[in-house]
Amino acid sequence: MVLKNLKMTLKRSVTGVEVTRLYPEKIMDLPDAERGVHVLDIRKCIGCGACARICPNDCIKLVAYARGNPVKNKKLQYPQIDYGRCMFCGLCVDECPASCLTMSKVFEIAGWNREDIVYDPVDIAVGAYNDQELADLAEEARKAEEEKKRKAAEAAKAKKEKAAKAAGEGEKGSGEKAAKKKAE
Repeated sequence: MVLKNLKMTLKRSVTGVEVTRLYPEKIMDLPDAERGVHVLDIRKCIGCGACARICPNDCIKLVAYARGNPVKNKKLQYPQIDYGRCMFCGLCVDECPASCLTMSKVFEIAGWNREDIVYDPVDIAVGAYNDQELADLAEEARKAEEEKKRKAAEAAKAKKEKAAKAAGEGEKGSGEKAAKKKAE
């Protein structure tokens, strides 16, 4: 029995049939559906929080990140993911309405402390804005906010004028009715 096993071992070592993989040196090709570390497209994220609400392990929370798009994401809140709790189910990716959260094929997550495997938007974001783009976006957001306030003021003024006109016609109408009644 021992000789039979030894013979099988020697035969396999000589013929070159690979029994185990040399992991750090040779990384196997992963399938397309592999669910690894999340990737956040910072230019698309609207900060809705759908990913945080759908997460069954409550490992996603929204945190402030200043390098985002203030036009699309007014609160500048982006997902932070705790990979110590994440089960890589992919529900957050499926639920994202802007399709900004995806899963990569990167699977090596290690750290000495628990905080090392909590990935902030800085760690998972791609497509971050440079300083000039951020300044342009901030200016665009400021102009959009001013335009919104101006339109709201115009709408309030138009509503006030309409109410005053209706009140004036109401008084005029009641005065004409009173004059008719006196004439009769």
